[in-house]
Amino acid sequence: MSEIKALFGDITAFYALSLPEFHMSPHSHSSFEIMYVTAGSCTILCGEEVYQVTPNHFVFIGARLPHRLEILPERPCSILNLEFSFSSERGSLQLSELLGKSRDFQEFWKKMPSYCCGGDMRNLGYSLKDLISHLQKAPDSSDDYLLYLLYSRTMTELAYSVIHGKENTGLYYLKKACGYIDQNIHETIRVPELAAYTGINKSYLQSLFSKILGCSIIEYVNKKRMEEAAFLLTNSSMSITDIAFSVGYNSRQHFAHTFEKFYGTGPLSYRQLHARKLTADTGKEQYILENTGTSYQKLME
Repeated sequence: MSEIKALFGDITAFYALSLPEFHMSPHSHSSFEIMYVTAGSCTILCGEEVYQVTPNHFVFIGARLPHRLEILPERPCSILNLEFSFSSERGSLQLSELLGKSRDFQEFWKKMPSYCCGGDMRNLGYSLKDLISHLQKAPDSSDDYLLYLLYSRTMTELAYSVIHGKENTGLYYLKKACGYIDQNIHETIRVPELAAYTGINKSYLQSLFSKILGCSIIEYVNKKRMEEAAFLLTNSSMSITDIAFSVGYNSRQHFAHTFEKFYGTGPLSYRQLHARKLTADTGKEQYILENTGTSYQKLME
């Protein structure tokens, strides 16, 4: 894309739909397009590329690029869709300020891809939802300042995801997987389910853990469980059996064996070495808030 001093935009089509099944014929149009999946999955074909798109992922489609959408009946899909155009001569939305102030949008404009598929790196999904919701309530409000703000925000988030997604896609998936593990550390964590949640295949996810963290997924899960177990042994009066179950182990023996392998000592010995004495001591002084709301009465034992 060449550099220009003036930029205008128009929204040409939009929808937010949940589709049980859909088979789109190959087509192209003069508008750019974003397809963003919020639930389920679909197949989007752009040129010669085939993308399997999962929740919180999107496909950006350039103008006049042949594409089509496939949704199979066994897995319905919910999609946010926005079609829009750019012009250096005229349009209902003046975007020169956005082009001048947003570095991400500047970079996106200069190096706009013909098409790409990526993950939502920040808040693209929320931006699209807010914009489409506003359009559904007032579809003809071309002079609406709020429409300009919502559209500019969406373009900024799109640019951020496209530009930074190329640099940080692996880190994005890894962070999402680690967040899932942290939130479900007390449950059984299965690699296929973790990969499905993350939105990538398990082989790629395994390679990210190995390359970036230097361990397998199972090793990482065990490490997080052992860290929490060590914390509970040190800072709680829970029994070792209860701790074992609370960090996702079905037997005390398996837990003890894994713990000793990880820390070089059994859980009981670790507790004896590191446990802190916990006392229920509120101190010698009490403060009671009087009805005035502004003064305190001090009681000495």
